[in-house]
Amino acid sequence: MTLSTGLIRVSAVIFAVIGLGYLVVPTAMLSIVGISAVPTTDFLMRTEGVALLTGAGFLWAVREGTGGQRRVALAALAAYYVVGSLVDLAAFNSNIVGAAAVPSAVIRIAIGVLCAVAAWRERSS
Repeated sequence: MTLSTGLIRVSAVIFAVIGLGYLVVPTAMLSIVGISAVPTTDFLMRTEGVALLTGAGFLWAVREGTGGQRRVALAALAAYYVVGSLVDLAAFNSNIVGAAAVPSAVIRIAIGVLCAVAAWRERSS
């Protein structure tokens, strides 16, 4: 299995697991980063859960796709992981989320960088 395929597969599984969590137990998922749930946040989390589950399906579909398809998926994943982490770090800096957001953001930035490297490698192959 190549780095590209592995990152896409792992991301698909991560998206599916987190998406299911957001959909089924949004209050518990919010509590991880110290956010109290209200009906509006639960609704928004469930909406995000649907989007992540859909994204998981798309990622799974391209895991063995052409180099160009994997390159686009990896570039999108790199942007998702890095930009999403920067949003989380800004929320932490503004005291919106708790400290659990920081190690999560660092890990996702590292995964995003790996995705960017894998996308670049796909371009070179």
